[in-house]
Amino acid sequence: MNDTTTKVKNYKGNNSFILKMKDSINRYGSLTVKQRDAVERIFNSTKEVKQVELTGDLKRIDSYEGSNSFVLDIKSKLKQYGKLSDKQISATIKQIDKEENQPVVRKMNVPAIGDTIKVGRKVSDVLKKKYDLQFLPIFLDITRVLGFSEKAVQFRGKLTIKRGSICTCCARTLTDEFSMLTGLGKTCAKNLGVPYITDASQADKFREDYMKRVDEIGEMEFWVPLSQLKDWQGKTSMLMKISKFWF
Repeated sequence: MNDTTTKVKNYKGNNSFILKMKDSINRYGSLTVKQRDAVERIFNSTKEVKQVELTGDLKRIDSYEGSNSFVLDIKSKLKQYGKLSDKQISATIKQIDKEENQPVVRKMNVPAIGDTIKVGRKVSDVLKKKYDLQFLPIFLDITRVLGFSEKAVQFRGKLTIKRGSICTCCARTLTDEFSMLTGLGKTCAKNLGVPYITDASQADKFREDYMKRVDEIGEMEFWVPLSQLKDWQGKTSMLMKISKFWF
C-alpha cells in the first residue's frame, strides 16, 4: 500500500473529498492515479495552511468556542483552507459580535403583588400591538418580576385596577366628575371597550365592567428598558438597587 493510501486511511480531518476517497479505499482497496494526485495536492495545501499565522479577525474566528453553527462552519473552512473571503469574514465577525454583545439576563420569579409601574410611550406601544389593544396601557399592576438585565426589567402584569387622579390609560389628569369617579376618561373607556357612564349612579357598574375587561385581557409579559420605567411603586422596587451589584 503506497504512502498516499496510508495517509488517507489514517486521515482524521473533515475534508469532504478525502473522506470520500477514504470510503473509496474501503470499498475498492485503492485509488486511481488521478485520485492520488488530487489527494496529494490537498495534503500539500493543508501543510502550507498550517504554517500561516492568523491575525486580527481570522484569529477571532479560529479561537471561537461558542455554539453558533454558521460560525463553526466558517471556522472549519478556515482550518481547512487557511483563508476566507472578505464576505465570509465580515458575516462571521458580525455573528460573533452579536453573540458577545448579548445582554446578561438574571432570570427570577419574584411575586410582586400590589406593585404598580408607570411605563413610557414606547413600551405602551409595544404592548398595544403585541396584545391587540385599542389603547396605550400606561399603568400596570405587576404580578411577577421575571428578570433583570443591565438596562431593562422583565415583568408579568395586568392593567391596573387602582384609581387615582390621572387616567389609568393615557395618564392625563382627570378633571370632570365622571372621569374622577371612574378613573378613566370617556375616550379611553371607549377604546378599552367599556360602556361609559351617563350618571354618577352608574359608577359601580362601570367599575365591574372595567374589572371584567382587565381579566379578559389578562396577564402580559414584557420588558421595560430602565429609561422607560417612569415609576415603580411597591416593595419589590428595591430589586432595582440590588440588581446594580449583579452587573
